[in-house]
Order: sequence, then C-alpha cells, then structure tokens
Amino acid sequence: MANRNRIKLTVIMKKIIFLILISFLFSCERNSEDSTSENLIAKWNWIKSSGGIDGKVETPFSTGKNIVLEFSQNKVKTYENGILKSEKNYSIQNKNSIMGGQKQMVIYEPYQPDQSFLIENNKLFLSDECYDCHQSEYIKQ
Repeated sequence: MANRNRIKLTVIMKKIIFLILISFLFSCERNSEDSTSENLIAKWNWIKSSGGIDGKVETPFSTGKNIVLEFSQNKVKTYENGILKSEKNYSIQNKNSIMGGQKQMVIYEPYQPDQSFLIENNKLFLSDECYDCHQSEYIKQ
C-alpha cells in the first residue's frame, strides 16, 4: 500500500513539475525586435567592422573615426567625426542573399552594394552582399 501511494505521489509530482515548466516557458517574453524598416529608423553608432580577404577588424579606436548612421523614412545620412559625409536614398526589399535564403536588404541609391541587415538587442548588423566584403556592427543611440 505504501509503495502504491509513493508511485501516485511520484506521478503527481512529475505532472506538477511538467506544468510548472510549461507555464515558465510560455511566460518567458522573447525579445522580438524585428529587422524592419521601422526599427531601422534611428541613429546608430559604429562599433566595429570586420571582413575582407584578410579578415581585418576595424573599430573607432583603430581608425580614429566615429561613424554615425542616421536612418530616416527613406534617407540615410552618414556622419564621420560629426561631419556629414553622405546622404542617400534607400529602400528595404526582400532579396536572395549570397549567404542563402531570403533576407531583408537595404538598397541604396545611388548604387552601392546591397546590405542585408539584422537588428538584435539595440544592435544593427549590416552585411555587404558580396564575397570577401564586410559586416559592420552599430549600437542604437
């Protein structure tokens, strides 16, 4: 009889633990900051760039450049050490990536290679869509 009660108790405890785990998983909030044009609209401070044939990593410290990208509804401005260096029109399109699959791309006018982008935890990752090119990382102001 005691053994039977112990088995019932074990089954009940397993069910309770299972329910607790399930409720915990559903209560976790995912940081779902999408890579959409709405989230792209902001000022972004350059952290680093890496890539190329040599895999070189460049930073504001190594280059002496503080770069800020300012995305508005359809324009992007590039500032270097506080000075406006360029202003371009851009659009967002879903295109095939050289890395595989469809990705959201920043398409610049006048022409510049397309860049796929990803936004995670207030960081913007821009990847040139060409071989041996660069990926740059920015943080939202």
